[in-house]
Parts: sequence; structure tokens; C-alpha cells
Amino acid sequence: MRRNQKWIAWIIGAALVAVLAFEGHRLAHFLPRIEHFVETLGPWGPLSYVAAIVALEPLLFPNSLFGLTAGVVFGFPRGLLYYASGVYLGNLLVYWMGKRFLRRPVLDALRRRPKVQATMNAAKQEGTSLVFWLRMLPLNPALFSYAFGAVELPLRAVALGSFGMLSHLILDVYIGTVAAHVTEMAGRGHTQWEMEGIGLVGGLVAIGIVFWRVARIAKAQVREAGVSLDL
Repeated sequence: MRRNQKWIAWIIGAALVAVLAFEGHRLAHFLPRIEHFVETLGPWGPLSYVAAIVALEPLLFPNSLFGLTAGVVFGFPRGLLYYASGVYLGNLLVYWMGKRFLRRPVLDALRRRPKVQATMNAAKQEGTSLVFWLRMLPLNPALFSYAFGAVELPLRAVALGSFGMLSHLILDVYIGTVAAHVTEMAGRGHTQWEMEGIGLVGGLVAIGIVFWRVARIAKAQVREAGVSLDL
């Protein structure tokens, strides 16, 4: 099972924040227009956003792009709620598709990947706890969901264990939120940059460190269950 490109997306996102901090004045006037457009959509804006994630999740579309967009368009609290809802529902759909319609081809693919198949067997034995730790790793969640469905992992284990994705979903949305804020600050000529800038960048660094620590704990727990991380 190939790794997700989250690390690359986060590096690009951090670099984008740095560029926007100094060149964002060229884009700052677009943000009020975007916010106004989203407001005119009313409840259809968030619903359309969530529906787009659910529709594209089976196609393995990079979730991080949705996360960055959520931070820019909706802000952190609402963006995280909509983003997490879409990814969570999308992966339940993928799980159902893997179990109901694509079980045979997915099982055939697992047979060609003994380490992944061993991981799924361990997940069936460990249940919710191992699913939770696997979800905390920066791996493509949809690929796991197809496999969870194909091996008929209980829905309860997948539904509860999938909350482990929240750790890296937070970082996706926060990077987008910081990007929007530094763009606005650049548009104001960096007034109050000292306090706001330090707070935003400090928060980003802190969340990154927390995620890195959580990922290490998750890796240790997965290895303790006898699963190889070389997937």
C-alpha cells in the first residue's frame, strides 16, 4: 500500500505560508470576495464541500487539498468540522464499496502484498485499537478503507477507529487557516505582524511537533501489534 503524499503537501503548505507572508498583498483583495461568495451559498456551501469530498474519496483524491481549502474558506473551527465530516463519511463509503462491490479485486491485490494482508489480518484480531493507530499514520485513508471492507472488518471497529484520522486532519486545516491569515496581514501592510505573525507561526510549529510526536506513538503501537510499517 503506497504512502500518502501528506508530508509533501505539508512541506508545500508551509512554504506557501512563508511566500504569502511577504507577497500575499497581491492576493489579499480576493479573500473578502471568496468569503462573500461562500456566505451567499448559505448551507449549500458547506454541504457542497462535504459532498465533493465524499464523491472524490473513492478515487483517492488527495485529502490535504481539501483540508487546505477548508482552512482558507471556512476558518479553523468550521473548516475542521466540514473537512473531518467529509473525510470520515467518504471513508465509510469506501469501506462499504470494498465490502459490497470490490471485494474480489481488493482481495486479489492484497494477496500480491503479503505485508498489507498481514496488516489486515492483525486489524481483524486487534479490532478498533489497531484501526485507530493505523488511522493516525500519514497513509492514504481510502486505500486502508478499501482493504478494511474487503477483509470484512466489523463496521464498529472502522467507525470508531477512524477517529484516529483527526490528528493529521487538524494540521491540514490549520495550514490553510494560517495561509489565509498571513495573506490578510500582508494586505494590511504587515501591521501588527509581530504579535499575530509570531502567534500563527508558533501555533503551526506547535501543532506540527504534536503531530510528529503522535505519529511516533502510533508507529510504536502498530509495531507492537506485530505489523510491519514497510507497506
